[in-house]
Amino acid sequence: MSIQDIEEPELLRDFRIETPNATWNQLRANSNVNNTVKITAIKKTGGLCVYCEHRLIAKNDSQLEHFYPKNGNDNYEFGDGVPNRAIEWANLYPGCLGGTAQASHFTIKQDIDFRTGANKRNKNRLTCGQKKGETDPDGVFISPLKLNNQNPIYLFNEADGSISLNEEACTSQNIPVELGTSHLTRLNLDSQRLRDARLALASSLRSEFNKAFAIDADNVGELIDDWLALDEDGIYSYPFISLIFGKYT
Repeated sequence: MSIQDIEEPELLRDFRIETPNATWNQLRANSNVNNTVKITAIKKTGGLCVYCEHRLIAKNDSQLEHFYPKNGNDNYEFGDGVPNRAIEWANLYPGCLGGTAQASHFTIKQDIDFRTGANKRNKNRLTCGQKKGETDPDGVFISPLKLNNQNPIYLFNEADGSISLNEEACTSQNIPVELGTSHLTRLNLDSQRLRDARLALASSLRSEFNKAFAIDADNVGELIDDWLALDEDGIYSYPFISLIFGKYT
């Protein structure tokens, strides 16, 4: 997906200046800064998980993800000239809970099926930040800033919801194929849980598209534009935005 250029919140900037060696826990303890960062960071991805593109649900299936690990208690632990990754705005992205959301928090069956059930006994459902952990991303994961939802690096299979690497798209964006493969597998983005979620969306969109096409084929483009648009709060109405771009544009 394409990351939106969202300005760093003033409260976070002031917090960094006043406490440059702060830990992530210290930031979280400041409720004003923490809440502002959460509310603002989600706009970077239009309300979708930075890795799998599932729609985020505040409090129940959402977290702030550090692309570079937030390890260290003092700035010097990150190395000379390296910013304090724990509180660096450019290192903070919205992410889902990787399948570990609590079923009791949901009433809709699809949310329970597509967001829960991942644990130590069922690791095949674990994805995204929960799968990535504290791994140094260099050479393993693609920087969110490198991705472009208008030229998705994964191909969607409508038969089963699976995704596979689009080597041509990787090459055109100077993303090594090996890195694309690593990103896909190490984040477990082709898990059955996410396959099912993508398949459900694709089926719903296909039905909506066919109905609109039957009514007025000339204006079906307006429907697609609506699917891909950010609302007034900077949020997408649909998840898996790269799937929609790849299928309908």
